[in-house]
Amino acid sequence: MDKDVEAGSVAPAPGTPTTPVKEERTADGAIIVDWDENDPENPLHWPVWRKYMTVGVVVFITALTAMNATTVGIMATWGVEWFDTTYTGFELSLTMYLGSLAITPLILAPMSELFGRNPIYQVTSVITALLFIPQALSRSLPGLLAARWFQGMASAVGNSMVGGTVADLFSARDRGFAMSMFVFFTFVGQSGGAAFGWIGERAGIQWCYGVQGIAAGVSVLINIVCLRETRSDVLLAKKAKRLTKQTGVKHVARSTGPKKTMVEMISLSAIRPLKYLVTEPIVTSLTLWIAFNWGCIFLGTSSTLLVFAQYGWTPGLLGMVLLTTLVGAILGQAATLHQERLYARACARSATGKAAPEVRLYWACVGGLLYPLSMYGFAWTGRPSVPWGVPAMFLSFALWGVYMMYAGLYNYLADAYETFSSSAQASHSFVRNLFSATFPLFAHAMYKNLGYEIASTVVASVSLALAAAPCLLIVYGPALRKRSKVASALAQHY
Repeated sequence: MDKDVEAGSVAPAPGTPTTPVKEERTADGAIIVDWDENDPENPLHWPVWRKYMTVGVVVFITALTAMNATTVGIMATWGVEWFDTTYTGFELSLTMYLGSLAITPLILAPMSELFGRNPIYQVTSVITALLFIPQALSRSLPGLLAARWFQGMASAVGNSMVGGTVADLFSARDRGFAMSMFVFFTFVGQSGGAAFGWIGERAGIQWCYGVQGIAAGVSVLINIVCLRETRSDVLLAKKAKRLTKQTGVKHVARSTGPKKTMVEMISLSAIRPLKYLVTEPIVTSLTLWIAFNWGCIFLGTSSTLLVFAQYGWTPGLLGMVLLTTLVGAILGQAATLHQERLYARACARSATGKAAPEVRLYWACVGGLLYPLSMYGFAWTGRPSVPWGVPAMFLSFALWGVYMMYAGLYNYLADAYETFSSSAQASHSFVRNLFSATFPLFAHAMYKNLGYEIASTVVASVSLALAAAPCLLIVYGPALRKRSKVASALAQHY
């Protein structure tokens, strides 16, 4: 307890036992409000159905955010002519979207601290839906790029806030499945782009944007009906304000600290992730590893369409290639369940009941090798003389590998950096989205100039070199965490 908090007591209400109830007060006499045991207002104690309903609503936002990115590759079939631009010019719409996705989370964190998560979900979902209108109606490339930039800012909640919502609702011990839903729906959303080859083929690019706008509108309605505030400190502040009004005695939330300005909070939110990126070897190595492989997903979205076009497929059939992402996600989810069992066994063997963070990386190591090896297979089987199912199988396995890297990274950083995991994850999210924003810009030229086999081989070779990162962390991670001021201090505390 802080030195400026002292014990006090209140007179019992009539008809209650006369034993005084102890309470904590600040130096100026304000009563400190905290959650009672099993308090139904605490999101951690909400009914299970309500928790998973909330998770379902927010991962739907995640899926729409991911789908909005991966549809650009197939939509380039019509977008180049519609917007009177080059292939690279149209791909800039993806760069603008993902670029703003990279930057905006640095601002969203302090905004959610001030206003809560629910208002941000509600406002940004409306903005996202409305910004599909100019994309569907305009034929101006600058207008498209502007709309995509601001839509990326609004859609960033689907990447940056959903993990925080899951943490609001579940304790660390219980959140594994809910967090895996977040990862799973990220990949499901990416595979959702499969439908847009058919939509564009039959109705044109306008309806590619229009259908996404309708889906975003449905999300707005679901959010209004189903979403409630989940951030604990915001709810406690509201509870303290309500009790102050009811009793006439000042109440303050336990989580309330010294007031910071928005500028101060944004500075902290932006500087800490960047600081971790250059001072924490764990964050640096894992970030470069996953960022490259994640960028390759978006590079691959463009390049795989070129590869399968050799089979003489229509745009509708080409879009179906994105279903390999769904296959990879299903395989990845099954592997995640096994990873959770491995972690539970390690916890049972541990004297403290808590396993080392490196246990989270076992399947990530498998994924780190599975991705480049599968990409080698894809590189040399993606040709008309080989049945299309063979390169599609290798592509599914490659995406299975990326899934396991992504899931392992999130859980590892959460365990290694505990209360500062959001900053560690913001570091990798920032770089990951920058890679994703830039890789598609050179995908078309790279595959055309190097040839499909050589281009995919280059991608696989770089990824294979980076695959050592999680394996080395399993061996040297404990020593690196001891040398890390942040991770070592947290290990002693927790």
